[in-house]
Amino acid sequence: MLDSKKLRGNPIVIARYLTEAFEKNDFCGILDAIRFVMQAQNVKELAEITGMRREGLYKTFGRAKKDPQLSRVLNLFEGMDVRIVVKPLPPREKPPRPKLGRPRSSSLKRRRETPTDV
Repeated sequence: MLDSKKLRGNPIVIARYLTEAFEKNDFCGILDAIRFVMQAQNVKELAEITGMRREGLYKTFGRAKKDPQLSRVLNLFEGMDVRIVVKPLPPREKPPRPKLGRPRSSSLKRRRETPTDV
């Protein structure tokens, strides 16, 4: 685990740590990483910068596994001098496309298979 002292006021290390958490695409892991980074900062100063109350920061990013509002996440990141970057996922294998059109009628098949008596 990363030493929290290295995260204090260091946007480069914060960005690297949060990027690793986001790349795993695990919601609980991302919230844990955000909480860890937030608590490594001066939370009182961070609250002043973000315009959020100190208690609000702890409530939003605290132990409760609730879904924080994106605007709060963005405010927090701005206060820590980092931002979210969106990257495309690697391409995944696509299933084969279904054949379009009407299915062949079973009566049409039978007519072709049986000889006609004239």
